[in-house]
Amino acid sequence: MRQRILTALVAIPLLLLLIVLGGWYLLGICLLASAIALYEFYCFAQGLGYNLSLSLLLTGGLAAFLTMYLIGENKLNFSALIVLIIFILLVEMFRSKAVLKNGSLTILGLIYAGVLFAFIPLIRNFGFGHIILLFLVTWGTDSFAYFIGIKFGQHKLWPAVSPKKSWEGALGGLLGGILGGLVTAFLGFTTPLIGLITGFFGGITAEVGDLMESAMKRESNVKDSGYILPGHGGILDRVDSLILLAPVIYFILQLFV
Repeated sequence: MRQRILTALVAIPLLLLLIVLGGWYLLGICLLASAIALYEFYCFAQGLGYNLSLSLLLTGGLAAFLTMYLIGENKLNFSALIVLIIFILLVEMFRSKAVLKNGSLTILGLIYAGVLFAFIPLIRNFGFGHIILLFLVTWGTDSFAYFIGIKFGQHKLWPAVSPKKSWEGALGGLLGGILGGLVTAFLGFTTPLIGLITGFFGGITAEVGDLMESAMKRESNVKDSGYILPGHGGILDRVDSLILLAPVIYFILQLFV
């Protein structure tokens, strides 16, 4: 617990500073986080016995990140991402001759640990307040799900994937997501309508993101995705809800902002 608190005391102020600065600073830290997440995904695949290429996964994932970012900035057409995926599949086919097995897992990795991270700086481009919306909905969902689950959890949500999660915790997480969205609106960072819509759909998405990473870890037979954050595990352990929620919020902002 002490390590967990110390890591948070260092990481949270640094993260807030980068969010305030935005621009290249936030883009750079998201690229770094994506690179680490890609390595953690590679370790998942290794645990399953797959022979992925780390260099291909890293370069492809970071290229997919930048491609998605430029698409969001209207500097590239979406077809550029499709062309990149086809190119990665071709490289994997000639590298391992196992395009169905290794190729599909590589594409999943570059989307999950590459493309999704690009939506964080894209949301920041809508304004400082909307990146706060992303974090408050995520933290509200995670916190309420955890504490309500501990206090009132009786009915298991999906024991085969995450034995400790309960339906009561999931409902608490949804409430926390909605509260996070409304608090963001109360602080003046967004409108009440966007806060409510984002909180509702975001609360559901954030919990799905948590379950998705739990399923990956259980399948790979590992406790944490990594050890880079003392007391917290790996990057994917900390952002599993956030990265799945980010494109949902980006889509909502495109509709209403």
